[in-house]
Amino acid sequence: MSRRVVISILCLLMFFSVSVYSEPAIEANKYEIIDETIENDKIVPSAVSEAAADVKAVYADDKGIRAVLISSSHAVGNVLLNGIEYAADTEPDDKGYIYVDIDGAEYSDKVKVYVDGIEEELVPIPVTEANEGWKVSDNGHTLDSYTGNDTEIVVPNFYKGNIITTLGSGECVLRENTAESVVISDGIIDIGDYCFCKMNALKNAVLPRTAEIIGGAAFAFTSLGGNMEIPQSVREIYAYAFSGTDIASVRFNKGLERICSYAFSSCGSMGGTIELPDSLYYIGSWAFSDCPCLTGGITIPSGVTYVGDGAFFNCPKMTGKIVLEEGVEEIGLGAFGADSASKSGFTAVELPASLRKIGPYAFQLAAKIGSLTLPEGLEIISDGAFDHMTGLNNESLTIPSTVRIIGGDYNVDENTGYGGHVFYDMGKNESFRSIDVAEGNQYFTSVDGVLYSKDMTRLVGYPRGKKDEIYEIPEGVTQMDELCFSRAAYLRKIILPDSYVIKEEVPPNILNQDGNSLSVALYVYTAVNAVDVKPTNENYVSENGILYSKDKKSLWYIPNQYSGNIEVAGETERLEKGCVFIASKGNTNWGNIYLPSNIGYVHRDTAEFIFSYLRGYYYGRGDGVFLYGDMNNDNKADRADAVILLRNISGMGSLTRPGDYNLDGDVNIADVIALMGAI
Repeated sequence: MSRRVVISILCLLMFFSVSVYSEPAIEANKYEIIDETIENDKIVPSAVSEAAADVKAVYADDKGIRAVLISSSHAVGNVLLNGIEYAADTEPDDKGYIYVDIDGAEYSDKVKVYVDGIEEELVPIPVTEANEGWKVSDNGHTLDSYTGNDTEIVVPNFYKGNIITTLGSGECVLRENTAESVVISDGIIDIGDYCFCKMNALKNAVLPRTAEIIGGAAFAFTSLGGNMEIPQSVREIYAYAFSGTDIASVRFNKGLERICSYAFSSCGSMGGTIELPDSLYYIGSWAFSDCPCLTGGITIPSGVTYVGDGAFFNCPKMTGKIVLEEGVEEIGLGAFGADSASKSGFTAVELPASLRKIGPYAFQLAAKIGSLTLPEGLEIISDGAFDHMTGLNNESLTIPSTVRIIGGDYNVDENTGYGGHVFYDMGKNESFRSIDVAEGNQYFTSVDGVLYSKDMTRLVGYPRGKKDEIYEIPEGVTQMDELCFSRAAYLRKIILPDSYVIKEEVPPNILNQDGNSLSVALYVYTAVNAVDVKPTNENYVSENGILYSKDKKSLWYIPNQYSGNIEVAGETERLEKGCVFIASKGNTNWGNIYLPSNIGYVHRDTAEFIFSYLRGYYYGRGDGVFLYGDMNNDNKADRADAVILLRNISGMGSLTRPGDYNLDGDVNIADVIALMGAI
């Protein structure tokens, strides 16, 4: 006699403990200014060289020249101003600045300044002395905070008789200030970290032509809008500088050298095409991530050796071409990827000969890119590098002769040598039939279009469009990478070599930690409906395509596309980790699953897959069939059964099997919780 099981998805706790991943958790860090501004900073507003001083600005008003600002690494002597000598004779401050006071010297349109052997001609900057309300640092040259309530904030370049070079860090203007605009006067060089951060009312900002540094989160999470032109003097934009604002577009001028992490992330209104200047050499992580209105393609200048993690992640309207100029060496994690197909943009990519590494999930879900050619010189292809690149029309992909590492590097400090998601869901069923290896490669080889390590111990990738219905894995193979067979559309049966032994645990870079090495290699979406072994295999036996240990005491794998009811062998005592590995009941062709009554061990992950995803589950044959949770034998599992189970937590006797609802070997309150969650 059999009973139809009525098992719903378990309580949320159990449901979320089971995961069959198709993408990694690629996320930007929480909002904080990271240490790249210190660790990587070689651009500071200080001397341009050890040998010479640099005149940064001349300040004047209607009374004449008021002051000269010099950047230097050393003390300077006298300064000649239009041929007149003025005493400097002072050491630079901690920012490398020397301030020379001038008492109203006459000038015309320009001023000639001679200092430290170099003559420069400058147009004076008009002195702006704003209203009260500013607190100034001890040296008098940094505005620490503003406590006024003006509707338009003016940041002065002169205050109480001193040159102002820096707008201070750390909520320089309090968040509750309701001003809608700010004008930062020319002469300000450093716009400090957080200075206008989270000022919700702020809509407009005028940046100074003299700014060199735009500080971390300086305008982040404000209502700042309009078309933003970054002044030509700006060399560095620190982390989160404009993150979460409403700016409509951004234009970068030549001279910009670094765009730090998250600088323009989550700018939901920012449209147009991004043109990066040739002077740029650094793009930080997530710099333009989650900008849904950006359009066109992107050219990464030759000076940028590393494209930061997630730099253009989730930019769906950037439907142009990715061009990496010669000089770019590495693409960071998720740099041109997305977290869903709807957020994927780019349609083409051009990779340079200088490229050495394609980072983890670099092109994840870049499903609109139509072709891919890997350049000679490439050395490392990371985990998930081409994950979900389903739009490729390639019939084959050639691994360059220079490639020495494929996979094994996602979220781990040391390469595991075990690839994950590298070629998952890549190409098209009707076309992608071969992964080839260029002549001369010392680390990898291709056999009939299937990618292996050179020594033939590791199966790296099987192209989804290969037409074989049966594939016998060569003897000597001991490892099959995660998802190496996934999405294989025509393959129905694989035959394992005697050399292959299933491992319960997989390395930490592998996303599917709840499967065994065989189940994660085949994964969920392969067309395989049978796993077979040869009679000589000393470890395993196959019955109707289901894989057991040689003595059948352990069940190791039920193919996802197995068709019909599953009768587990009567000798079976153990359900090993990964033997059931599915995304949903609808993802299989299974009917009901029948287990023998002598099952004594069920791995926790396997139990959770059964209860989270299956709809037909019976226990026992010869001594009766139990419906799990049916404590009162009324052919259903409901609240009445939960009450009975709760009252009889100890001394269950013959009710132990149906009472052990979560299959952990014990009958306790956890089973009551699980049963209640499933009702």
